[in-house]
Amino acid sequence: MNIYLIIKSKNIRIQKIIKEYNINHDENASIALIINNNTLELYHRLTPHEKTIKVDFLSKQNNYRCLKFKKKNEALYKALGIKKNYFPYVIDATAGFGRDAFLIAFWGCYVLMLERHPIIAALLKDGLQRAHESQKIGNWLKQRLHLMFYDSFKMLEIPILQPDIIYLDPMYPINKKKALPKKNMQFLRNIIKNSDNHENLLNISRKFAKKRIIVKRPSYAQPLSKEKVKFSISNKNHRFDIYLPIK
Repeated sequence: MNIYLIIKSKNIRIQKIIKEYNINHDENASIALIINNNTLELYHRLTPHEKTIKVDFLSKQNNYRCLKFKKKNEALYKALGIKKNYFPYVIDATAGFGRDAFLIAFWGCYVLMLERHPIIAALLKDGLQRAHESQKIGNWLKQRLHLMFYDSFKMLEIPILQPDIIYLDPMYPINKKKALPKKNMQFLRNIIKNSDNHENLLNISRKFAKKRIIVKRPSYAQPLSKEKVKFSISNKNHRFDIYLPIK
């Protein structure tokens, strides 16, 4: 993968990540990765006034969501079916920047993030490694949240146990009546290009998951598939459509 690399610090840990995901310098690339002290950051060279983006599991936003967590207010928690003695094994097949995966792991589930794009995978790995050093969340995070650099469309070939639940958060359809998506989502659109058939990914997931497939959708969007949704759980902005596995 070619991208514009800016090295502000000779951080050996991050350089190993760059090498692992075969990321090479391209003088003409509009997207840049910055090795900034102990952090790997994403940056758009055409908009230098904007802040960089990094995966930060220790962010104030994550901390706030965890501290303010209430079961009755979390539609995703309800969609997962978590109970006192039941914490499902979840594959997040569209990991993105890992925000929902982190929350699911915080709730007690074992979560495997699948990410096939080397740049996004590199950012996720950097975020995980930094978070592992935290005295506050490092121990449970090592046990519950994991990353695999792999194409979700080939998940049936993965030599791992079948998950209880597969979680899908495909790129949202653009709503021309609303403001542009947040910056991190715009980055994802630029990098991933959103050209995949996510209905096909849903069908693959239904062959692999043991109990259910959860598809996150914006409230204004149609279901991802023509197949009947078993049920949905909604909040103000999102809807979680639940599909059953194909037996």
